[in-house]
Formats: sequence, C-alpha cells, structure tokens
Amino acid sequence: MKKIILILAMLFSVSSLNAIEMGQKAIDFTGTTLDGKKISLSQFQGKKAVWLTFWATWCPYCEQEVPALKELHEKYNDKLEIIAINIGVKDSMDNIEAYEMKHDIPYSIIMSNEITRDYKVRGTPTQVVIDINGTVIYKGTRVPSNIGEKTINTLIKK
Repeated sequence: MKKIILILAMLFSVSSLNAIEMGQKAIDFTGTTLDGKKISLSQFQGKKAVWLTFWATWCPYCEQEVPALKELHEKYNDKLEIIAINIGVKDSMDNIEAYEMKHDIPYSIIMSNEITRDYKVRGTPTQVVIDINGTVIYKGTRVPSNIGEKTINTLIKK
C-alpha cells in the first residue's frame, strides 16, 4: 500500500511540474470570441495586463465570481483585459451564449479545451493574472477582494 501511495505521489508531482506558476512567462494563445473575433494573449503584451478566468456554465463558484469580474472590467478596462475561457467540458455554445446574456458579461469569452490544457487548469474557477510584460503574477481560485487602483497600476508597470 505504501508503494502505491508513493508512486501516486510521484506521478502527481511530475504532472504538476509543467503547470503554469507565478513568476513564469504566460503561454501565448489565440482563440475566437463568441462574436467571431480572433484574440491572442500576445496582442496585449506591452499594452495591458490580462486577467484569464477559466470557468464553466455549470459551476456555481464561477457564477459567484462574475460580479467582481464585471466590476474590474468596468473600472479598469483601459488597463486590464479580462478574457473568460470556458473549459469546454459538459458545455455547449448555446449554454455559453445564454450564460453571457443572462449575466450581461461585457468581457471576451472563448471556449477552448486547448488553452485549458496548456494552462493545466484542474478546476473551476481558476484565475490567472498576467502583468503587462507577460509574466504570471497570480494564480488562484478566487478573485482577490483587495484589488484596487494601486494593484492595477503595479500590473501595468513595464
């Protein structure tokens, strides 16, 4: 039994070695928004910080995060680009579009299993914040409650 636990622990350790972590360069991607526009992470480098929120329509915790993300979008859209990446598991475009309308989501939404895999997202919601230089400076499951102008200005320093 101890050998099995040791092997599982080693496998888990190896599988999380490639997970994107704070301080690393963010992985570039290109996706298509619900309105058909191509969007890539690299288009914002040097211009805006980027907030990635990995979510699903069936996730109650994701739904709880929407008001905070909408507030961030409203206050800091000139400095911070929010991109919602639907993880694509057990979701359809119809569900995603209905969710967008129900919650009046003003930021870009992409559906992508590939981006989710690249970022090694293990659960929803997952928040990844990338500074203006393309470095991951936050990864967690919640939108931090203490984000203000000072934090946003730190994200956009070159």
